[in-house]
Amino acid sequence: MLQPSILVVDDHQLLRLGMRSTLNALGLDSTPMLEAESLKDALNLYRQHQHDTGLVILDLNLPDSKGLSGLQTFKHQFPAARIVVLSGTVDPAIAQEAQELGAEGFFPKSGDLGKLTSTLLRAVRPSPTPARPHAPLRHHSEGMRLSERELEILELVLQGKTNQEIVERTDLRLGTVKNYISGLFVVFNVSSRSKLISLFR
Repeated sequence: MLQPSILVVDDHQLLRLGMRSTLNALGLDSTPMLEAESLKDALNLYRQHQHDTGLVILDLNLPDSKGLSGLQTFKHQFPAARIVVLSGTVDPAIAQEAQELGAEGFFPKSGDLGKLTSTLLRAVRPSPTPARPHAPLRHHSEGMRLSERELEILELVLQGKTNQEIVERTDLRLGTVKNYISGLFVVFNVSSRSKLISLFR
């Protein structure tokens, strides 16, 4: 089995070198590390290597993407991608919104890169997906690397909950819920809510 790679997306070479040093310090020097300086390059690289990429480390300030738009674009094209965000600012509101959009973590560049340790280790040494109470859901989502939030949204959709009911259950914004559901359509290759539900009957 190939070792999962890590895609580092940042236009500063020093940060990419720092990430490699972090991997080396963790004893992960053999972990393949892909590098991209722009969102466009990152999307192309991920498209080529998505089946063996365990984690994307995405800077919010790129030459062709500012703020959370890069994360939104990435998750729209690749809903199953595991992404952690790097930011030049420490803003709890942005961190919360990034997680609502599907990011697995939010790390300020001014902080210690060592705080990425547990996330990096989980990415290259993933634990087995825990069993879910919904057997058909477990069967169909097997190997798709859905996040816990994506699985939660999927289960609520399968229960017949409306978007507004999902908002009330999860405290997410309506637009964020719609983004998650659109992403699930892409993952399961369906065009409507009813077709998604029919997969699990």
